[in-house]
Amino acid sequence: MSTKTEQVQLEICNPSEMDESKQFRVNHGGDFYNIYDFLNNHPGGTNYVKPFQDREITQRMQNTQHSKAAYYLLREYKSGGRDTGDKGEQEDLEALVDWDKPMLSQVAGLGARYNEWVVSPVDRQLRLFGNPILESLTITPWYVVPLVWVPVIVYFIIYGARKYVQLTEDTSPVLPTVLSVISGIVLWTLIEYSLHRWVFHMEPSGKSKAMIYVHFAIHGLHHKVPFDPRRLVFPPFPAAVIAYVLYQICTLFVPESIIVLVVAGGLTGYVIYDMIHFYLHYGAPKEDSYFYHLKRYHNQHHFAHHDSGFGISSVFWDKIFGSAIKMRKLAMAIKW
Repeated sequence: MSTKTEQVQLEICNPSEMDESKQFRVNHGGDFYNIYDFLNNHPGGTNYVKPFQDREITQRMQNTQHSKAAYYLLREYKSGGRDTGDKGEQEDLEALVDWDKPMLSQVAGLGARYNEWVVSPVDRQLRLFGNPILESLTITPWYVVPLVWVPVIVYFIIYGARKYVQLTEDTSPVLPTVLSVISGIVLWTLIEYSLHRWVFHMEPSGKSKAMIYVHFAIHGLHHKVPFDPRRLVFPPFPAAVIAYVLYQICTLFVPESIIVLVVAGGLTGYVIYDMIHFYLHYGAPKEDSYFYHLKRYHNQHHFAHHDSGFGISSVFWDKIFGSAIKMRKLAMAIKW
């Protein structure tokens, strides 16, 4: 018969703690942390981490200049339950909210602490709304994006080509169609960068509850729960609203004869961006591939440089606008 103490220990252990095949403990500050669930998400890859199983990692983390966010995230994996102590490090900001309740209704109450809390990552799933219908509209599996938008893109290309012929009387619309779609894709890369830098990464004043709500709903939640696979791509409804607004802006400078084709290109760029974003979080690109460098780059944005590295599908505009992250050379390639 188990004692009361043993029963309490069983209650606070998560499933991976109960399964010996799902153990990867490291020691930090005298406490053990089971980071098994984090191995495939670790920005440094599994090959840099595996030699430290059952070993002290504090000195290693200091030598490799781990970020403030890295130390904060480590708290999630303490054996027996989240580390709520300070150890001379950052306080546990999760005491400021109740994770058993919808988060959107709580974030404005953080006030001036919001900007610090939202870039302090945790490894868990987040509930945004209490209403199940509203909540379902905010959760999007990656495959929903191409399922919704690819048919729309095909329709826009066909309709746009016909409209081009009608307005220009050009009977050979293939080249103008291709060039217009490509122009839209290129335009999207600038829109992607601009939205991410100047809209998604605005820092709302602690006095503006409305701005905190908006920031958290459109992007802040992704930095708070970067490993939640349900929140790595943009839900179709808000994406459609943004697309409509951008279309209205484009009407101011894009000729009527090609605007539908340019929009089709922009939507194509958006779908590519969202698929790349999901892959950068959950894919395992090979050394020296384009996506290998993008994954390293995006991890740096999440866990070390929140105020730079805004390009997702490309670093081109980061270089143009001076917000590129300088990546250090590694002793060996990362394996995810």
